[in-house]
Amino acid sequence: MSYDLIVVGAGPAGSTLAREMALQGARVLLLDRARFPRDKPCGGGVTLRAARLLPLDLTPVVEQTVFRAYVSLRCGPGFIRSYPEPLTYMTQRCRLDSFLAERAAEAGVDFVDGARVRAVELGATGVQVRTEGDIFQASAVAGADGAYGVVAAALGLAPCAESAVALEGNLPCAGRVLDRWHDLVALDLGGLPGGYGWVFPKSDHVNVGVGAWRYAAPALRGYLARLCRHFGFSEERLRDVRGHLLPMRRPGAPIVRGPGLLLGDAAGLVDPLSGEGIYGALLSARLAAPALRGYLTGQASDLSGYERAVDREIMADLLTSRRLQEIFHCTPAPYVAALRLSDYLWRSLCRIMRGDISYSHFRHRLGIVRPVLDGWSEVARRRNWRRRPKGR
Repeated sequence: MSYDLIVVGAGPAGSTLAREMALQGARVLLLDRARFPRDKPCGGGVTLRAARLLPLDLTPVVEQTVFRAYVSLRCGPGFIRSYPEPLTYMTQRCRLDSFLAERAAEAGVDFVDGARVRAVELGATGVQVRTEGDIFQASAVAGADGAYGVVAAALGLAPCAESAVALEGNLPCAGRVLDRWHDLVALDLGGLPGGYGWVFPKSDHVNVGVGAWRYAAPALRGYLARLCRHFGFSEERLRDVRGHLLPMRRPGAPIVRGPGLLLGDAAGLVDPLSGEGIYGALLSARLAAPALRGYLTGQASDLSGYERAVDREIMADLLTSRRLQEIFHCTPAPYVAALRLSDYLWRSLCRIMRGDISYSHFRHRLGIVRPVLDGWSEVARRRNWRRRPKGR
């Protein structure tokens, strides 16, 4: 069977790109190895800036709307900060991804779940994708199949210089426990290098998780146990405990080769400071659509315009986020104190989450303080690197 575009991976990036291309008249095949609805390790938070990228109403899959955050340092005493407008929508990936895949199918996309891709081969006239039972042809392929996906390997691309890891599970609860977490998330900072702990409320449970740089993975289980004790949860009651990677792109790393490109986590577009990847997934899909349209119609000879757009529209922000992350993990206590005492810092981070400003805009507004921030982040980067175990 022949298509204009084959998208591998039906997460937010893949379904959004497939839907957009189908609405523009392209013949699109969307493949995913899992049977839908399927769950996926993820905190399930859709920030307002991510939601704004979708021309869809997410109300059917929203389980909580967050206005407040409880912030603590290394499971110590905490404080609550609030914002008058919504910051994040809480959902579950089984619901969000199914919702987006269904919207893609309604737009004319051929969606095939339970189709594990075994090989992607580039040829003179396009791409051949082999699953366990079928062979599909297309003019182009988009890899939205996550960290270290099959499309990136087939294209010979390795955009991720490093990755963080996360371990999370779900705690069933109801009544007063859920009332306590109404419109509130918890963020425990400084517990492990490169990450944080969280509690995200849903309709009938809370998602509890911890993250860190990959070299600190052996400490995740202990940190998760401490976090549960800190909030009075029983670790033994956690269900579906699982880990996952948070890939981060190396600046300048290629995400395009021939008739193929990478999106979202496959391209390493995770926010270093927050560990959030849905915004990068949706924005990369939006940037990929015009590049693919130009390529498929012959107006562009290649897909390099997509990579340039990612560098321009996403990477500058991710680099600023990384600077802030380096400072935070070098000196978490002053950072947490600033979150508590500085209305400007808190409002700025909230506005970034909402998409009212970008990380780059925040950095630009620092004015004469900007060189101090950049210098501090470089010192912090070197100190953080020296703290890493040798060989990791």
